[in-house]
Amino acid sequence: MSRSSVDGSGPRPLLGALAALDLVLPHRCGGCGAVPPPGRPLCRGCAVRLRALVHTPRLVGPHPRPTGLPPVHATAPYAGVVAALLRAWKDDGRRDLTGLLAALLRPALAVARPPGALLVPVPTSPAARRRRGDAPLLDLLGRAAGAEPGPVDALRVTRRVADQSALGRRDRAANLDHALAARSPDLLAGRPVVLVDDVLTTGATLAEAARAVRAAGGHPVAAAVLAATRRHRVPDGEEADP
Repeated sequence: MSRSSVDGSGPRPLLGALAALDLVLPHRCGGCGAVPPPGRPLCRGCAVRLRALVHTPRLVGPHPRPTGLPPVHATAPYAGVVAALLRAWKDDGRRDLTGLLAALLRPALAVARPPGALLVPVPTSPAARRRRGDAPLLDLLGRAAGAEPGPVDALRVTRRVADQSALGRRDRAANLDHALAARSPDLLAGRPVVLVDDVLTTGATLAEAARAVRAAGGHPVAAAVLAATRRHRVPDGEEADP
């Protein structure tokens, strides 16, 4: 018999304690932290604000557009409650929001994906996977794909990269240059590919993913994202987030 089963230090007591904690602490809105209606991920106010932001899938793109970036389809701007939801889901462990975000991504996939195309998510770095304990984008894409053939985890990160959030357009491109590769060329060779990410900012990540797909003999025909940032110019000519 293991020590943990004797003294209660194993995972089962911990899971039980967390379940009990859920009964004490109220469930929080994924957008603002208020208490939502029972069984809902959002409070009524955030649900209204989300409906106002979400649109039918449309082509989006940064300016300037990085070389090799395929056409990108998005269903919302990265702003307001949409940005709050994505941060809570990806960085704060709110995996209960996966179903809601998958429903937002699904229309962009339907528009971007031609028959027979592979769905390939941008890979999670090993460091991020260790920090979060999972690969949230891969899970999200699996939910969004529905009955269609699911995602193919075909790309990997080949070297250490810096956190992109604090970098400008040029630095993002340099940070990701040749940082991705196919896990196996056989997965992608000769196949049309739709790349998927959660947010389009400068386009550097999707452009690098498209380069890696082409290097393996695949054809990146389009990309789909949940949200795209609204870009504007700053005095030195760099692109910046609002």
